[in-house]
Amino acid sequence: MRIYRVLVMLAAVPLISPTMLGAANAASTGASPLQSQISKWKTAGEKGEAWACFNLGLAYHLGKDVEKNEAEAIRWYLLAAEKGFAAAQANLGYCYETGFGVPVDYAESVKWYQLAAQQGHPFAQYNLGKKYQTGPGVPIDPKMAEKWLRQAAQRNFVPAYFSLGQIYANDTSGNADYREAFKWFKTAAEQGYAPAQHAIGYLYFEGKGVQTNYFEAVKWYSLAASRNFADSHYNLGICYERGFGVPQNLVAAVTHYRTAAEFGHPYAQYSIGVCYYEGKGLEADFLQAYKWWNLSAVQGIPEAASSREILTRLMTESQIKEGQRLASEFVPRQSTAHEGPKPVATPSADVSEIKRVGTGFLVSSDGFLVSTLRTVAGATNIQVITEGGSFTANLVHADPLGDIALLKVLGVFQPLPLVPTRESAVKDGILALGFDNENQGQFNPKVARGSITALLGFQADPRQLTLQPHVAAPFVGTAVVNRHGQVIGMMLAVPPGTVPSEAKDSPPPTVSYALKSEHLINFLRSIPEAKPLVEEPRSGEASAVEEVLSRARAATALIVVL
Repeated sequence: MRIYRVLVMLAAVPLISPTMLGAANAASTGASPLQSQISKWKTAGEKGEAWACFNLGLAYHLGKDVEKNEAEAIRWYLLAAEKGFAAAQANLGYCYETGFGVPVDYAESVKWYQLAAQQGHPFAQYNLGKKYQTGPGVPIDPKMAEKWLRQAAQRNFVPAYFSLGQIYANDTSGNADYREAFKWFKTAAEQGYAPAQHAIGYLYFEGKGVQTNYFEAVKWYSLAASRNFADSHYNLGICYERGFGVPQNLVAAVTHYRTAAEFGHPYAQYSIGVCYYEGKGLEADFLQAYKWWNLSAVQGIPEAASSREILTRLMTESQIKEGQRLASEFVPRQSTAHEGPKPVATPSADVSEIKRVGTGFLVSSDGFLVSTLRTVAGATNIQVITEGGSFTANLVHADPLGDIALLKVLGVFQPLPLVPTRESAVKDGILALGFDNENQGQFNPKVARGSITALLGFQADPRQLTLQPHVAAPFVGTAVVNRHGQVIGMMLAVPPGTVPSEAKDSPPPTVSYALKSEHLINFLRSIPEAKPLVEEPRSGEASAVEEVLSRARAATALIVVL
């Protein structure tokens, strides 16, 4: 009997609907954060508070602390989405994508994804990019797919790196660029994304974009397999069976074939059937061979169907029935490759419990961010809200003289680069992304555009810059960036005594102050575990404003003290 082995490159990756990268910890009592909040959310939701409407939709969606109710989930999501709440819009896209609470409607799904994506929501941008890449719901448009996937990637949404790699690895038109694909795959693979780790393994195995290296292929396949990626288990089975990159080992080959087969991999089911038929790496067993070939044939593998047909000539009728029974009882395990879309799973901050808010920005990819010490001083519960979700933060270091607080959250992020301000000059334009006084715990930053008016700060303080215009108090702690998107300072609170009294005829403040980045850099470098992203000042033509804002948004954090 002829044995077929097909190396699998890339499994199709399902749309990944908006999933937060982290979630707030439960209270020390162990009680669910939703349990004591449902009634408050209902009161606020009935008043039209978008954040509360979203939280209620999520509660009914997940069935957490309330009975699961798809219709109620849709009702509350819709109320929040119509008020422009991005997370609710993204979840409505998910619902129409999967048929949760509503009939499947890809066009409606795309509509809500677009609204959320236009607000900078990375998960929605990714989903929209995948729609343009594969459909349905919109005409397939590779340029639009790349546009939205790149925007999601700029916000460090890891699956977007992988999908961009898929675009460059697509050789249907004969224009594949495997070197560029390798770069995108490597970025995602190094952050633990199993499909990308598998893709890197395949490129090393086939010598596409890189020199053939079976040892590297096995290394990357093994990393993906450790994350339950079925295709990698199958390819490792081939490597161990034939001795590619590892010593030939039929027992190990069978182990990987079986694991992939249990995940429902059709080629692995065929291969483990061959092993049972021939007694390779285990004892021959026609019943098991029939079971696996039957399962593989049902999934459309012609070799399995023909092998099963030949095997039936060697089996009794009762053995065939027993093999059919074994196949009918099979329940596949959940593989990383078949993980379906998920909704946003983290509730928005409860406005009624917010004591104060401010802004911060990420300075390292592993979750260190800075804000002002005044924003978080004395806080026992600090929440950080970014485009990627809501996180519990810990204050790890502080500089009272510089009014600097260093916070830490768990996750992988896209930081902003800091540069010394020595190249900055009066009249240089600046941008700052922060939050206004109307903010209600939702990540919806506003843009402040201005300029440097003095290289000294309050009372000629050499550590500070003076800027125009004056910004709202929640902007305190935001990054002040130059025309290249590099941080030249951190917005400070207006010093006491400089704000005019509340008398009717008192003019409003006209300037703001920022701590120069040199002092931030020195502070961060004094902390061994913090590894800030520091660059040299750039010269030449300014970066596109849209690019600067996109990077700033990805690194901006709303600081909420509860």
